[in-house]
Amino acid sequence: MKLRISFRFIILVAGLACLAYYGWPELKVQLGRFSSLKTLLKKGQEYYYGLPGEPVIWPKGHTVRGIDVSRYQSRVNWPEVRQDEITFAFIKATEGFYRQDQLFDYHWQESCKVGLLRGAYHFYRPGQPALLQALNFVRVVSLQPGDLPPVLDVEKIDSHSAEELRAGVRTWLKLVEDKYEVKPILYTNFNFYERYLAGYFDEYPLWIAHYQVPRLRIKPSSTRKLKFWQHTDRGKVSGVQGRVDCNVFYGNTRELKKLCLP
Repeated sequence: MKLRISFRFIILVAGLACLAYYGWPELKVQLGRFSSLKTLLKKGQEYYYGLPGEPVIWPKGHTVRGIDVSRYQSRVNWPEVRQDEITFAFIKATEGFYRQDQLFDYHWQESCKVGLLRGAYHFYRPGQPALLQALNFVRVVSLQPGDLPPVLDVEKIDSHSAEELRAGVRTWLKLVEDKYEVKPILYTNFNFYERYLAGYFDEYPLWIAHYQVPRLRIKPSSTRKLKFWQHTDRGKVSGVQGRVDCNVFYGNTRELKKLCLP
């Protein structure tokens, strides 16, 4: 007797298996990868991620301001962003060894059209091969002269040791540096940096997230190349509906342009 299994049954079983493996929140992310940009933007007219933003208190002494965005900022009017004295924008490109942010291409192109200095970042997953993660990034991101260096976002250690984490981070940084011939920027939060990364990557430009403090507790030095401070993740910026991360650069516009790819 032949066993006949319908295609719908196979899809149902596969869907239940994915639900059991990922859980519903993560499964929605996985399904979202297959949405077209047009569909995602259409949905963006109906909803966006995050609560309303709050007025930004920009740190004193810093005049070069920027934001960073991902698919969570699905409603962005880039000309309005530029008019709000924003100079640069970092845009999420990839995550792990296979994910691409669904809105990367859109944000990347539109931010450039209005004259913002733009940079692309990768969210690092410690449990996935650093080599494949680097390949994912370089496959997606084509940097041009005048773009900011690539960024590695490191926020998690999961079940790995500090040594394993640092080895993977160094592999990613080295491979990406070889590809673009510029040292990538290392992004993390203050506590994570102090615990796992401080003193190990001083040759790379540093971008630190530290919220609800009047000033960052670390400073640029002869050994630490501190370049950016993400001082809030709840900011309100013209042209962005919902909250957005806000950043300042340690230096003036000329120095920021000098950091960019030649």
